[in-house]
Amino acid sequence: MKNEQELVRKLREHNGWKTDPKYLLLAMQEELGEVVASYLGDYDNKYRKNSKVKRYDLSKEMGDLLHLILAFANEMNIDLDKSLENTNKKIRKKS
Repeated sequence: MKNEQELVRKLREHNGWKTDPKYLLLAMQEELGEVVASYLGDYDNKYRKNSKVKRYDLSKEMGDLLHLILAFANEMNIDLDKSLENTNKKIRKKS
């Protein structure tokens, strides 16, 4: 994940996108809503029939959300490789 995190840092830097972390959090919340709408629209027949919610491409929305997570981690100086490693250790201990 370190390579992807660095790529996002370089892309955002190249485009001059220095974003306040609180706005990244709000954007993540919006993208997560689009992930949920996409999933429910594609995989939940009851939701799909009754919904007027705009349809989204699940793969695209997951990419958008992941980009924002990586950007937020960069702004907060968080090493996501280490974060994920720690979470996996915690989960293994519970198993």
